[in-house]
Amino acid sequence: MARMGRCHLCSLFTVLFLILVSLGLIVACVVTDYWYVVDASDVKNATLKREFSYSMGMWRKCYTNGVPLGTPPENRQNDCVFTYKDLVRRAEDNMSADDYRYLSMERSWVALMITAGGLQLFTILALICGLWPGDCHSIKRSSLYLIAAIMSLLASMAGIAGGICFIALRDLDHTTRAIFPEGATTRYAWSFILGWAGTGLCLLEGFIFLALLRMDYDDVAESGRYQTM
Repeated sequence: MARMGRCHLCSLFTVLFLILVSLGLIVACVVTDYWYVVDASDVKNATLKREFSYSMGMWRKCYTNGVPLGTPPENRQNDCVFTYKDLVRRAEDNMSADDYRYLSMERSWVALMITAGGLQLFTILALICGLWPGDCHSIKRSSLYLIAAIMSLLASMAGIAGGICFIALRDLDHTTRAIFPEGATTRYAWSFILGWAGTGLCLLEGFIFLALLRMDYDDVAESGRYQTM
């Protein structure tokens, strides 16, 4: 590896640590079931209380008072019901425009958050290729920083768009669809927070890589040659 200044090296290791943290946060938000919590403990109707007391994630709804009656056994696991089957292709030609828009937003939410995690993973692999003392050692440092910055910023954009889709879905549940019974309370939970925290770190990483890119070009201006990893 070409010689780096102390500030340059410190910034590089800092952003590598942030990438690992942000990837972990995004993966955690994708696989956990606490994006949104609905509490119907104050609802008097026992059936509604059972059906509207749950936490939800991308793949499942986990019920507080047991799964709703009549749920097929193949769609449940303990007190959780799989919801990912609702995202697969179905008779969309017979759906209303509002239902199709809602389904598309659900798919977008899941796809965008997974894309954000995938872009972070690609960034890690690109950095490993650049830092590993093997066949990739001739990659220009500036090119690697530029690729990493673009991937990180794209990951942040995907995460932001996914989060907005989820907020819009929950807003539709309260307004246009009005699915919650009177007395039920709702709140965003910790999986939702993890998703936004990971997205924020992606944005920060992008700016750090741009700063590293600027440092590298300053080094080129002083030394008169490009530095490789």
